[in-house]
Amino acid sequence: MDYRNSGPDMKTLPIVATTVEPGDFVVPTARGRTLSAAAFLRRAATTLLVVAAALCGPPAHAEDGYDLWLRYSPLAAERANAYRVFASQLIVGSATPTQAAAAAELKRGLSGMLGAAPPLSATVTSDGAIVVGTAASSPLIAKLRLDVGKLGRDGYLIRSVAIDGHAATAIIGNEDIGALYGVFHFLRLLQTGQPLAALDLRESPHVKLRVLDHWDNLDGHVERGYAGASIWDWH
Repeated sequence: MDYRNSGPDMKTLPIVATTVEPGDFVVPTARGRTLSAAAFLRRAATTLLVVAAALCGPPAHAEDGYDLWLRYSPLAAERANAYRVFASQLIVGSATPTQAAAAAELKRGLSGMLGAAPPLSATVTSDGAIVVGTAASSPLIAKLRLDVGKLGRDGYLIRSVAIDGHAATAIIGNEDIGALYGVFHFLRLLQTGQPLAALDLRESPHVKLRVLDHWDNLDGHVERGYAGASIWDWH
């Protein structure tokens, strides 16, 4: 069959000889080739299957940056199993909003990374407990008699300890806010694949006031920011 085009502005396609069975037809392609009806239908069916698989798959979620560093994605199975040894139960107060925030963040972070949050407990009954608070809010922490005097209001101590004969991790602040910052640091250790054995970390901010560098304009436009529109309600 001759699918040759003519004319000064037309490209010339080669002549293609095709054997056609009775009752069959051929379909010309963009490259000057032809397909039999059977080949054409096979190709069309394959294309439809690919499209159907894409439509039936799980929905894609674009990364919008909203969670910043609080993105607790699931860890690889081997790493998650290793960390579960250090997160068997949570002993954290809820008497103040800050204590409740620390408990909620620990549960959210560990649930996201390890698949499930450890149960809350009032006492340490097994190895791998995580104890959070201050000497004033937690009798368990008060019994440890650890030196936190130089940590200041926002500082914290994360240390591997023994409580009632069980291995535990203590996250301690002079005030609730320091313990909350310690919780964020502890979760960051898991996020970055750091070892949780033999911890002895002290942090105390050198700057009293700390803010995100988020540059907003009065029209709601953000020239330099982290995600989304303005964080201020200007109107």
